[in-house]
Amino acid sequence: MMKNKIMFFLCFIVMAFNVTKVDVYICGPSGAKKYHYSETCRGLGNCKHEVVKKTLPEAQSLGLTLCGWED
Repeated sequence: MMKNKIMFFLCFIVMAFNVTKVDVYICGPSGAKKYHYSETCRGLGNCKHEVVKKTLPEAQSLGLTLCGWED
């Protein structure tokens, strides 16, 4: 019985701290100002560079903000 409680508690802790990886898209490897949740976002329509996939924390650490079309 105690073993089951400990296992339940450990599973709960692991699930509570499980961070979901969110990918976002930016225009080009540098110079972007916005990030986009969708690769087909209207805001990426004028991108003259390749669209690059990054994680949300990476994009935010570059100082990028969410595209206005995605609000």
